[in-house]
Amino acid sequence: MALKPLRGAVGEWAPGRSLIADPLHALTSAWPGIVGLGVAAHSAPLAINGVTLTIATRSSAWSQQLHFLSPAILEGVRAVPQAGSIERLTFRVGSLSRATGRRVTPSPVEGRVEGRVARHAPEPGPAADLEDALTRVRRRLNRLRRTAPATCRTCDAPLPESGPRLDCAPCGGAAEAARAAELQRLIYMAPWIAPAELAEALPGVTPGEFERARRLLLQRWWVVLERARRAGRVSGSGLERHVASSYVLLQSRLPPDRITPAVVLNLLGPDLQALLWPSRAPEA
Repeated sequence: MALKPLRGAVGEWAPGRSLIADPLHALTSAWPGIVGLGVAAHSAPLAINGVTLTIATRSSAWSQQLHFLSPAILEGVRAVPQAGSIERLTFRVGSLSRATGRRVTPSPVEGRVEGRVARHAPEPGPAADLEDALTRVRRRLNRLRRTAPATCRTCDAPLPESGPRLDCAPCGGAAEAARAAELQRLIYMAPWIAPAELAEALPGVTPGEFERARRLLLQRWWVVLERARRAGRVSGSGLERHVASSYVLLQSRLPPDRITPAVVLNLLGPDLQALLWPSRAPEA
């Protein structure tokens, strides 16, 4: 194979010729103009796979913010001639080593996108005091609410995706905890109650919920009773007797009129029976 003369090769070479035609390099160079310098410091084009552009971000919070702005970012990406037909954006937390840091003068379209994304950039410097920090948090939450697909129906916090249950994790957990506490309260007050009867007082309760609450209460009550047995005394309020009655009813699943001293003895043992109800204890 004949070698090309060095003079001819050097004559045909132009700086950056191969890079200019590369879509990823073109997008990386134009990135500060597409999203703004503040956001470009925390994100960069990473890879192009067909019609999908993958963008690397410094954190999942940045991925979420840029996801909300995908339509505007896509508009800026498509304005780069070498970018090709990018139709979709994906975001991945990772290295930003591909970012070049070059400043690109934004076009009118890119300038609009920069203005929209720049409002989501982090505020410079630490907060001056607690009030300043809270003000910044409120401002960021308001920005997220305006761009989020849905908000929590209880606290109005922004949610990343819409769905049939519009509760954020804290509010959803609080609602579940309140429901579980109400279920346990009903069982404590009427330990002989059947799941079907509970459904009238607490609509939608399932047998599984009832059984979980039942096991949890039995465990807690037994800790109270075992503590009294080891101490050899009961409190002046008589709490242990009430707990023991509920324990026997819930454990045996018998109605109150069918509880006999033999049932109590079988479930609590002679020590607890003698401690709680000395008059019912069997004679030695």
